[in-house]
Amino acid sequence: MNPLKSWAFAPILQNFFNLGIFQATGILLQFLLIPIISRKYGLEVFGQVALVTSFATFVGGVINYGTNQTGIKDVASHLTDKEHLSKLFYKILFFRIIAAILFLPIIIFLIFWPSHFSNVSWAGAVPLIFAEVFNPLYYLVGKEKIQWISWGNIIVKFLILLLILIIPMNFQSALWINFTLGMPMVIYYLLLSLYIHQKENLQIKMPSKESLIHLAKENFYIMFNGSAVSLQQSVFLFTISNYISATTLGSYALIDKLLGACRQLVASFSTAFYPQAVKLFNQSPENWIKFRNHLQKIYLVVFGTAAILIFFSSKFIVLLITKKEDPTTELFVQMFSLSPLLLALNANTFLTLLLEKKHRQLFIISILILGATFLISYLLVQFSKTYVLGWYPIAIEGSCLLIYLAFAQKKKLNAP
Repeated sequence: MNPLKSWAFAPILQNFFNLGIFQATGILLQFLLIPIISRKYGLEVFGQVALVTSFATFVGGVINYGTNQTGIKDVASHLTDKEHLSKLFYKILFFRIIAAILFLPIIIFLIFWPSHFSNVSWAGAVPLIFAEVFNPLYYLVGKEKIQWISWGNIIVKFLILLLILIIPMNFQSALWINFTLGMPMVIYYLLLSLYIHQKENLQIKMPSKESLIHLAKENFYIMFNGSAVSLQQSVFLFTISNYISATTLGSYALIDKLLGACRQLVASFSTAFYPQAVKLFNQSPENWIKFRNHLQKIYLVVFGTAAILIFFSSKFIVLLITKKEDPTTELFVQMFSLSPLLLALNANTFLTLLLEKKHRQLFIISILILGATFLISYLLVQFSKTYVLGWYPIAIEGSCLLIYLAFAQKKKLNAP
């Protein structure tokens, strides 16, 4: 029997449904917050909020240290081993806490660094970062019990939206908006971690120094790759914040957040079938490749259609979000439209390299992506024309696609 025909689609659909709920609420929150903040406080405040959240997302990726990928595989491979799961759960938790504490001096430095907007806004990154520390999603995905986190996530995200909508934050707006975005999630993930500990009968296992060092070495390449992916989007936002007006920063931040939402959507689908992908790959790598090719075709149709709709609806999108016409923002949205498609086509190549434990190749790809990121950022800033900034998303995502394809082709040529 063809293994693809016996593929367990039910768990994938169930995972994707629950993960879809989890990710969709985050994406929906982003989409709703954009018009709420920009209409209520202006594009200037929205730009500051986006800058801090982008920084927090990058730091969150570093302190996560690839455990959201390797943790899933480890949990899925030791479903009934309570001793192993206990050690894994608390090793990851303590590792993340230590990593987060190490970043606190950087936030203090940014608060006192001279800037043309309120530096105290950087303090709002702290709860956003610690939300990632306690996020137990990797464990629940590996256990295929994502429903434990999905439904509560809806309630918390709705609460966040309600708080920002109702509570006036006219003093240090960006600071309190980011604080409101992060603090409810910290409390929710902390309570959920305690629930997992009790429900799964886990035992508190203090990790040894050796186990933490081993995790740091084993996941370094994955962490670096994830950080490079995060930086390719956020580093440009960090760079231009020192060269453009607050209004233009807000305009670019809008498409930056749209691209971030698309990244979450693609990541949710990849995460949903990852436990099953591990099983299929272990059966036969060729069958995984066939399945991956089917997914690429689906991405091409879905995101290609979305690109056309976004391009021709740019005026309506901007009007809906900002409640006024803005030619610069409309042009940014049009330039952005093809970026989600390029992003999606890269996702499964990364997953294949991860399944094959090609961590060194991922590291090299990350170095190349970072190089492309800084080069493209430098060149676009040198043009000093506002409209040119809108080309960044498609330029960097296109570069990433070419880099991944080059490594995929090299692997194919060197295959036995």
